[in-house]
Amino acid sequence: MHHFNNNKTLLILNPRAGTRRLSNLMRLLKKFRNEFDYINISEIEDFRSFIKSKLDCYDTFIAVGGDGTVNSLASSLLTTNKILGVLPYGSGNGFAREMGFKRNIRTLAEDVKRNEYFGIDVLKINDSTCINVAGVGIDSFVAHSFHKRKIRGLWSYGVSTIKAIRKLKPFEVSVRINDTVIQDQFFMVSVANTRQFGNDAFLAPHAKPDDGKYNVVLLKPFPKYLLPVFLFMLLNGTAKESDYVRYLESENPGTIFTDETRFHIDGEPLHLTGEIKIEILKNSLRILKTANKKNS
Repeated sequence: MHHFNNNKTLLILNPRAGTRRLSNLMRLLKKFRNEFDYINISEIEDFRSFIKSKLDCYDTFIAVGGDGTVNSLASSLLTTNKILGVLPYGSGNGFAREMGFKRNIRTLAEDVKRNEYFGIDVLKINDSTCINVAGVGIDSFVAHSFHKRKIRGLWSYGVSTIKAIRKLKPFEVSVRINDTVIQDQFFMVSVANTRQFGNDAFLAPHAKPDDGKYNVVLLKPFPKYLLPVFLFMLLNGTAKESDYVRYLESENPGTIFTDETRFHIDGEPLHLTGEIKIEILKNSLRILKTANKKNS
């Protein structure tokens, strides 16, 4: 399904974000035919091929979906003069929350009309782009479990989280950051460009997407009865105070090595083996400035 009317803004919809929610959005979009073009694409190769062919046709590209959809679009817009926006329709929407985007087509249209933007950094995990959070451990195990479920949404994500935690065991990891090598067992090793996973769970409360640095979060094994305490600390932004959490920060390339292959990048599961390289591409992506970010 698509609509092209020579507008300068293109919405790209991911149908996997939820059929019912997107069907309601499609009805709303009919009222904005003179402001947005839109297309529905689900296959990643089709997605990237289409963006490449239309890059010169639009000034602003809007990802309609979750962090994975945003990631796919951001990968195609890096180091261009094009602006990235988000209409969040995912399960966690961590990046959209951090950038101030709301699930409101009318306010999005107003933001597009203002045509203001700001620059952010982007991470490279091996050859893959990461705009929000990547890593191995609890969050990646949840991502792999969630990916197998037919039903999307917060409830399904919660079920995947419970299953992952029940099976959770520490794994050996070697991390090299700033000429420091840390080798130990962990429940989670995450690389963060922004503060949160999604749903306002603040993994790295002091991370900033435009400071030229990335944060590495190391979660040491802890008694599982303390899990509710850890989750509470994530939600109120105090995880850094936990004795089981260690933070590193760097602007230099780093590496992660582990025998555990189940990683995720922006919530999308994938398998990585060998030495995992971390780099930061400073000020490489333009983000549409929302009304919520107007004075930030």
